[in-house]
Amino acid sequence: MSEAVLYFRYADSAGLRLRLLSAWRGLTLRLEPRPLRDLTTAFDLGFADLPVLVDANDRCWTGDVESLPELDARINTAPPPPALAAEWPAFVAWRAELEPLRQRLLAPILPLYPEISADPEDFDWYRQECERRFGQGPEALANDRYGAYQQLERLGRLRQLSRILAQRKFYLGDASLIDIVLTADFHALRFLDGVTVPIDLLYYFQRVASLCGLSLDSGLEADRYTHQAT
Repeated sequence: MSEAVLYFRYADSAGLRLRLLSAWRGLTLRLEPRPLRDLTTAFDLGFADLPVLVDANDRCWTGDVESLPELDARINTAPPPPALAAEWPAFVAWRAELEPLRQRLLAPILPLYPEISADPEDFDWYRQECERRFGQGPEALANDRYGAYQQLERLGRLRQLSRILAQRKFYLGDASLIDIVLTADFHALRFLDGVTVPIDLLYYFQRVASLCGLSLDSGLEADRYTHQAT
Protein backbone atom coordinates (compact mmCIF):
# COMPACT_ATOMS: atom_id res chain seq x y z
CA MET A 1 0.00 0.00 0.00
CA SER A 2 1.65 3.20 -1.14
CA GLU A 3 -1.18 5.69 -0.77
CA ALA A 4 -4.53 5.94 0.93
CA VAL A 5 -7.27 8.44 1.72
CA LEU A 6 -8.99 8.81 5.08
CA TYR A 7 -12.45 10.32 5.47
CA PHE A 8 -12.88 11.11 9.14
CA ARG A 9 -13.74 13.51 11.93
CA TYR A 10 -11.11 14.71 14.38
CA ALA A 11 -13.31 14.10 17.42
CA ASP A 12 -13.74 10.40 16.61
CA SER A 13 -11.48 7.86 18.34
CA ALA A 14 -11.70 5.39 15.47
CA GLY A 15 -10.37 8.02 13.07
CA LEU A 16 -7.49 8.73 15.44
CA ARG A 17 -6.67 5.01 15.61
CA LEU A 18 -6.31 5.00 11.84
CA ARG A 19 -4.24 8.18 11.79
CA LEU A 20 -1.89 7.01 14.56
CA LEU A 21 -1.45 3.57 13.02
CA SER A 22 -0.79 4.99 9.56
CA ALA A 23 1.68 7.57 10.89
CA TRP A 24 3.49 4.96 12.98
CA ARG A 25 3.84 2.60 10.02
CA GLY A 26 4.81 5.32 7.57
CA LEU A 27 1.67 5.07 5.44
CA THR A 28 1.05 8.36 3.65
CA LEU A 29 -2.56 9.45 4.04
CA ARG A 30 -4.53 12.07 2.21
CA LEU A 31 -6.71 13.43 4.98
CA GLU A 32 -10.28 14.36 4.16
CA PRO A 33 -11.94 15.75 7.33
CA ARG A 34 -15.71 15.78 7.00
CA PRO A 35 -18.38 17.89 8.74
CA LEU A 36 -20.21 16.41 11.70
CA ARG A 37 -23.51 15.69 9.95
CA ASP A 38 -22.04 14.48 6.65
CA LEU A 39 -23.50 11.02 6.08
CA THR A 40 -23.30 11.12 2.29
CA THR A 41 -19.58 10.37 2.20
CA ALA A 42 -19.94 7.24 4.30
CA PHE A 43 -23.02 6.05 2.39
CA ASP A 44 -21.25 6.52 -0.94
CA LEU A 45 -18.46 4.27 0.36
CA GLY A 46 -20.93 1.66 1.56
CA PHE A 47 -20.87 2.42 5.30
CA ALA A 48 -23.26 3.93 7.82
CA ASP A 49 -20.77 6.44 9.20
CA LEU A 50 -17.16 7.57 9.18
CA PRO A 51 -14.24 7.05 9.49
CA VAL A 52 -13.41 5.12 6.35
CA LEU A 53 -9.88 4.60 5.11
CA VAL A 54 -9.67 3.65 1.44
CA ASP A 55 -6.35 2.00 0.62
CA ALA A 56 -4.51 1.91 -2.70
CA ASN A 57 -6.36 -1.29 -3.61
CA ASP A 58 -9.74 0.35 -2.90
CA ARG A 59 -10.27 -1.76 0.18
CA CYS A 60 -12.03 0.09 3.00
CA TRP A 61 -11.22 0.06 6.72
CA THR A 62 -13.37 1.58 9.45
CA GLY A 63 -10.96 1.73 12.38
CA ASP A 64 -12.88 -0.90 14.36
CA VAL A 65 -10.53 -2.36 16.96
CA GLU A 66 -11.18 -5.91 15.77
CA SER A 67 -10.01 -5.07 12.22
CA LEU A 68 -6.81 -3.25 13.17
CA PRO A 69 -4.49 -6.30 13.33
CA GLU A 70 -5.35 -7.15 9.71
CA LEU A 71 -4.78 -3.57 8.59
CA ASP A 72 -1.51 -3.41 10.50
CA ALA A 73 -0.34 -6.64 8.85
CA ARG A 74 -1.01 -5.14 5.41
CA ILE A 75 1.00 -1.96 5.98
CA ASN A 76 3.67 -3.21 8.39
CA THR A 77 7.02 -4.32 7.04
CA ALA A 78 8.27 -5.61 10.41
CA PRO A 79 6.76 -8.46 12.44
CA PRO A 80 4.71 -7.45 15.49
CA PRO A 81 6.09 -8.12 18.98
CA PRO A 82 5.80 -11.85 19.78
CA ALA A 83 3.73 -11.09 22.88
CA LEU A 84 1.03 -9.26 20.92
CA ALA A 85 -0.82 -12.38 19.76
CA ALA A 86 -1.12 -13.59 23.35
CA GLU A 87 -2.03 -10.22 24.87
CA TRP A 88 -4.37 -8.85 22.18
CA PRO A 89 -7.54 -10.87 23.04
CA ALA A 90 -7.28 -9.98 26.74
CA PHE A 91 -6.70 -6.32 25.91
CA VAL A 92 -9.71 -6.22 23.56
CA ALA A 93 -11.89 -7.79 26.27
CA TRP A 94 -10.62 -5.29 28.87
CA ARG A 95 -11.36 -2.39 26.54
CA ALA A 96 -14.84 -3.70 25.72
CA GLU A 97 -15.69 -3.81 29.42
CA LEU A 98 -14.74 -0.14 29.75
CA GLU A 99 -16.36 1.05 26.53
CA PRO A 100 -19.75 2.24 27.93
CA LEU A 101 -18.01 4.32 30.61
CA ARG A 102 -15.43 5.64 28.16
CA GLN A 103 -18.08 6.84 25.74
CA ARG A 104 -20.08 8.44 28.54
CA LEU A 105 -17.03 10.30 29.83
CA LEU A 106 -15.95 11.51 26.41
CA ALA A 107 -19.38 12.78 25.36
CA PRO A 108 -19.15 16.13 27.23
CA ILE A 109 -15.51 16.56 26.14
CA LEU A 110 -16.03 16.25 22.40
CA PRO A 111 -17.62 19.70 21.95
CA LEU A 112 -14.10 21.03 22.46
CA TYR A 113 -13.71 20.18 18.78
CA PRO A 114 -15.01 23.00 16.56
CA GLU A 115 -16.45 20.45 14.12
CA ILE A 116 -19.07 19.78 16.84
CA SER A 117 -19.47 23.14 18.56
CA ALA A 118 -18.72 25.88 16.00
CA ASP A 119 -22.08 25.59 14.23
CA PRO A 120 -25.13 25.90 16.56
CA GLU A 121 -27.10 23.45 14.40
CA ASP A 122 -24.30 20.89 14.64
CA PHE A 123 -24.16 21.28 18.40
CA ASP A 124 -27.93 20.95 18.74
CA TRP A 125 -27.75 17.74 16.70
CA TYR A 126 -24.92 16.48 18.92
CA ARG A 127 -26.90 17.29 22.07
CA GLN A 128 -29.85 15.31 20.75
CA GLU A 129 -27.55 12.37 19.98
CA CYS A 130 -26.22 12.47 23.57
CA GLU A 131 -29.75 12.49 24.94
CA ARG A 132 -30.69 9.58 22.70
CA ARG A 133 -27.64 7.50 23.65
CA PHE A 134 -27.13 8.40 27.30
CA GLY A 135 -30.43 9.90 28.41
CA GLN A 136 -28.68 13.21 29.16
CA GLY A 137 -27.22 16.13 27.28
CA PRO A 138 -23.49 16.92 27.34
CA GLU A 139 -23.89 19.48 30.14
CA ALA A 140 -25.56 16.97 32.48
CA LEU A 141 -23.01 14.32 31.54
CA ALA A 142 -20.22 16.75 32.46
CA ASN A 143 -21.72 17.12 35.93
CA ASP A 144 -21.52 13.35 36.35
CA ARG A 145 -17.88 13.09 35.28
CA TYR A 146 -16.37 12.57 38.75
CA GLY A 147 -18.36 9.47 39.59
CA ALA A 148 -18.04 8.07 36.07
CA TYR A 149 -14.28 8.56 36.07
CA GLN A 150 -13.90 6.89 39.46
CA GLN A 151 -15.77 3.88 38.06
CA LEU A 152 -13.54 3.83 34.99
CA GLU A 153 -10.38 4.17 37.06
CA ARG A 154 -11.42 1.37 39.39
CA LEU A 155 -12.76 -1.01 36.73
CA GLY A 156 -9.84 -0.39 34.37
CA ARG A 157 -7.22 -0.35 37.15
CA LEU A 158 -5.82 2.79 35.58
CA ARG A 159 -3.42 3.61 38.40
CA GLN A 160 -1.86 0.15 38.24
CA LEU A 161 -1.73 0.42 34.46
CA SER A 162 0.00 3.80 34.62
CA ARG A 163 2.73 2.38 36.88
CA ILE A 164 3.32 -0.50 34.48
CA LEU A 165 3.52 1.88 31.52
CA ALA A 166 5.99 4.09 33.37
CA GLN A 167 8.27 1.09 33.85
CA ARG A 168 7.90 -0.48 30.41
CA LYS A 169 7.44 2.73 28.34
CA PHE A 170 5.00 0.81 26.13
CA TYR A 171 2.34 -1.77 26.96
CA LEU A 172 4.43 -4.77 25.88
CA GLY A 173 7.81 -3.13 26.35
CA ASP A 174 8.05 -2.67 22.59
CA ALA A 175 5.56 -0.43 20.79
CA SER A 176 2.55 -2.31 19.49
CA LEU A 177 -0.99 -1.95 18.24
CA ILE A 178 -2.19 -1.92 21.85
CA ASP A 179 -0.43 1.41 22.38
CA ILE A 180 -2.18 2.87 19.34
CA VAL A 181 -5.62 1.88 20.63
CA LEU A 182 -4.98 2.91 24.24
CA THR A 183 -3.80 6.35 23.20
CA ALA A 184 -6.51 6.98 20.61
CA ASP A 185 -9.30 5.87 22.92
CA PHE A 186 -8.23 7.34 26.26
CA HIS A 187 -6.02 10.39 25.65
CA ALA A 188 -9.01 12.78 25.78
CA LEU A 189 -9.50 11.96 29.47
CA ARG A 190 -6.88 14.66 30.04
CA PHE A 191 -9.53 17.23 29.09
CA LEU A 192 -11.85 16.25 31.95
CA ASP A 193 -12.10 19.35 34.12
CA GLY A 194 -11.22 18.70 37.75
CA VAL A 195 -10.38 15.02 37.20
CA THR A 196 -6.88 13.83 38.04
CA VAL A 197 -5.63 11.36 35.44
CA PRO A 198 -2.45 9.56 36.56
CA ILE A 199 0.53 11.62 35.39
CA ASP A 200 2.36 8.56 34.09
CA LEU A 201 -0.61 7.83 31.85
CA LEU A 202 -0.43 11.35 30.42
CA TYR A 203 3.30 10.93 29.77
CA TYR A 204 2.53 7.63 28.06
CA PHE A 205 0.00 9.20 25.70
CA GLN A 206 2.56 11.81 24.69
CA ARG A 207 5.23 9.13 24.26
CA VAL A 208 3.03 7.22 21.82
CA ALA A 209 2.08 10.39 19.95
CA SER A 210 5.76 11.34 19.63
CA LEU A 211 6.58 7.86 18.36
CA CYS A 212 3.96 8.31 15.64
CA GLY A 213 4.91 11.92 14.94
CA LEU A 214 1.28 13.00 15.34
CA SER A 215 -0.29 15.66 17.55
CA LEU A 216 -3.10 14.51 19.81
CA ASP A 217 -4.50 18.04 19.63
CA SER A 218 -5.19 17.92 15.88
CA GLY A 219 -8.62 19.26 15.05
CA LEU A 220 -8.93 21.47 18.10
CA GLU A 221 -7.91 24.47 16.00
CA ALA A 222 -10.47 26.47 14.07
CA ASP A 223 -9.19 25.54 10.59
CA ARG A 224 -10.31 21.97 11.08
CA TYR A 225 -11.28 21.32 7.47
CA THR A 226 -7.87 21.86 5.88
CA HIS A 227 -6.84 18.87 3.79
CA GLN A 228 -3.34 18.53 5.16
CA ALA A 229 -1.76 15.72 7.13
CA THR A 230 -0.85 16.56 10.72
